[in-house]
Amino acid sequence: MKNAMLSVAIGIVMVGCATPPAVTFDYDTGADFAALKTFNWMPATGNAAADELLVKKIRNTVDVQLQAKGRMPTADNPDFLIAMQLSGKTTYGGSTAVGVSVGIPVGRAGRVSVGGGQSKAHEKTEGTLVLDFMDAKAKSLLWRATASAAVSPAASPEEQQQRINEVIAEMLSHFPPRK
Repeated sequence: MKNAMLSVAIGIVMVGCATPPAVTFDYDTGADFAALKTFNWMPATGNAAADELLVKKIRNTVDVQLQAKGRMPTADNPDFLIAMQLSGKTTYGGSTAVGVSVGIPVGRAGRVSVGGGQSKAHEKTEGTLVLDFMDAKAKSLLWRATASAAVSPAASPEEQQQRINEVIAEMLSHFPPRK
């Protein structure tokens, strides 16, 4: 059950609702981003290693979008490496209440009431994707983008891919940074 929840949760970004992802980014202000022409991926670790298909979709999308920006993938001596982190969590907020109440008149002066109800919190799954671009030689962080969004576990593979494309496009719209 925990692995199934983890897989759904890390499918985050990719299958969120129609709401745009919350994207933040940061970078090394001293880095020469114009010199970063080639890249390669670091091995998937942690939660990212748990969902091979999702990792493949994300990597392919990042590759295509970076190539559109003039960056090329290479296994030999890349300028920067890309690391991916995935995480998910369930949040609870608001509630839906269902109840029953019965009033019964008793005698002349009184009335007895019996009631009951149940409240159920709204459950929402949120996922987060982090992309780290690291200097391949110095192994130092150059650029980071983080996207968080609601997850829709019932999305089809085509809907997932569309959402991945949108999320990665939003993240990479901040790369290279405009100084």
